[in-house]
Amino acid sequence: MRVAFWLLQDSIQQWSNWIAGLHYVQHCLESLAVLDESNIPEVVAFLPASLRDKFMESAICQSASWLRVVEVDERLLQDRVGLQRLEELVASHRCDLFFPMMTPPVVPVTGKIVAWIADYQHLHYPNFFTADDLAYRDKLFSFLTCIADRVVCSSGTVQTDLKQFYPLAESRSFVLRFTVQPPATVLEERIDTTLKKFSIDAPYAYLPYQFWSHKNHQVVFQAWKELKGRGKNYNLICTGAKLDGRNPEHFRSLENYLKKYQLEDSVRILGIVDRRDQWQLYRGANLVLQPSLFEGWSTSIEEARSLGKSIVLSDIPVHREQLGESGHFFSPLDSHGLADLIEKIWDRRLTIDREMHEKAAVEAHRDRVRCFGEQLIALFRDAMAECREPIGSQVLPLFSFYKSEAQARLAVIEGLSARLNPSAHKLTRPSRVKTARNAWTGFSGILTKACGWAGKVFQ
Repeated sequence: MRVAFWLLQDSIQQWSNWIAGLHYVQHCLESLAVLDESNIPEVVAFLPASLRDKFMESAICQSASWLRVVEVDERLLQDRVGLQRLEELVASHRCDLFFPMMTPPVVPVTGKIVAWIADYQHLHYPNFFTADDLAYRDKLFSFLTCIADRVVCSSGTVQTDLKQFYPLAESRSFVLRFTVQPPATVLEERIDTTLKKFSIDAPYAYLPYQFWSHKNHQVVFQAWKELKGRGKNYNLICTGAKLDGRNPEHFRSLENYLKKYQLEDSVRILGIVDRRDQWQLYRGANLVLQPSLFEGWSTSIEEARSLGKSIVLSDIPVHREQLGESGHFFSPLDSHGLADLIEKIWDRRLTIDREMHEKAAVEAHRDRVRCFGEQLIALFRDAMAECREPIGSQVLPLFSFYKSEAQARLAVIEGLSARLNPSAHKLTRPSRVKTARNAWTGFSGILTKACGWAGKVFQ
């Protein structure tokens, strides 16, 4: 069996902006690496050349004998000639299965498709999305759940949502609870080097999340305000991208809150940091916070627990599933309760022998990483063993959406061309219609062949 790890989603920015998606792929590969090599399939990782350095931060991605990395020049994604070359490149590797598929494939693929939908947040918190985003996600998720041979759910909580919102795909769901392990080289490095780099010289709590609305930084900052009022000047270190594409003013509102209540001295926002530095910030933290309103399965919780950190987290179903009784839970909108909880455990955590506790946690966590790798292999074998037909009625809306998108983009291109060179780029209406039809025909052909069901949906 040859498995393609597919990082060529329809938007390269999707991966560069959502770094957890790239880390997910790395964690999958790292979990395979702990298994007996005879049980590991051949793996071909297709990734944009611009993501190579980030991808290679994982030692496994640099050294595994069973892994072949295929870098793809993004220029191949810009026109039909490039896509044809990319299609030939992908076909030449003869992969049996493609994972994790998160959007319609950019070129035809002939193997099995294993989709991964991280969560169904838009159905629980539609206020965090625009009307267009909501409509697109509905069509996209319906498409993926109905053409994939398997749909990966990162938790039982996500699987429950899948059953509720996409019941036709229930029999194709597969719960795969991912976990992570700290790189050996990270454990060998000195924590104080990173702390000195960021001028951190006192105990701190660590909040490692993108500044997106649903990550719920607000409740933490409110708790810090209350703690300051109690005379508890605890330090908080925050990392993560500052831009929320769905709410561009969100980060500014958080900054304004910190300024208004004079919290800048105790709350430090570092932005995006190097991955190795992030691991050291985890290691040095007195405790780790996870206040999110919604998650599919939290990568940061897995990273923190792999090091034996004490985790204070919002009381939502997936967090209960992930940590059980080993976490310190608070109601996600209760800043007063969060302040009480932090004050209660802060000094207790300072008395723990960090090195001994970390070593024991890393050792105990290896079994969970091995289990993750074994489940990943089971997923691949399960998908290969059974042949399933797509559900055509759920696929058609996305085709219609892309048809409209193609026509709209063509109109924009023609408008810009006309401005630049009116005489050379002016098209008659019959020509425009023919051009739009050709563009759509080519794109729909890619989608139908890619999913392996050409001629079935439109009969």
